Amino acid sequence: DSTNQYIKGRGDVDPEKGLYPSGLQSALVLIGVYDRASGEPIMGVINQPFNQCDPGSLRWQGQYHWGVSYQGLSTSSLARPAPSPHKELSVVLSSSETEKVKQALVPLCGRRMYHASGAGYKVLCVILGLVDAYVFSEDTTFKWDSCGPHAILRSLGGGVADLASCLSHPHGGLPELKYHQPRHGVQGAERWANHGGLVAFLSEKHLKEILSALSGSVLQ
Repeated sequence: DSTNQYIKGRGDVDPEKGLYPSGLQSALVLIGVYDRASGEPIMGVINQPFNQCDPGSLRWQGQYHWGVSYQGLSTSSLARPAPSPHKELSVVLSSSETEKVKQALVPLCGRRMYHASGAGYKVLCVILGLVDAYVFSEDTTFKWDSCGPHAILRSLGGGVADLASCLSHPHGGLPELKYHQPRHGVQGAERWANHGGLVAFLSEKHLKEILSALSGSVLQ
């Protein structure tokens, strides 16, 4: 994940509120396992090889996280983050996110909107409690970007919602991404795109607030 940042190789990017907008810190190795019958993510591993650079040796130290959510079992290498003390929600977005989405989130988030590279890294920011949610309205993330992190979020009581389905069926539950069926009518890697965008969340209450904020403008 975040291959472009790995190629650039920048290790001197300063974080904002603990979140790296770019750089090697956002380059991850993602492993995800899903149920072939239901498409639900059941196990995930995130390896962050460039977590921290030793200033003396200039050598990188990595870290990894894992989670399992399967048949009522939920366990993870991480504890669920404590709720944020802030009244406003915090979200992480892609730098390519539409202005319409950004403006729709302003009343909910104020200035607590951040940008980062890599879909997997942005979900990791939710997992670690650096932000309340990751919102992306476009079709340019893929199943291999989200499956592993999604499983870890589920093990902590969160999830990754299918944004388009949630907005188009506001009273039909909160459908999450599934991983067992490709999109029809397209070729190549696009068959496995997360068509319609996504919202990664730890709190269902926050998810509903975000969907409410987006429902008026995004569907117009």
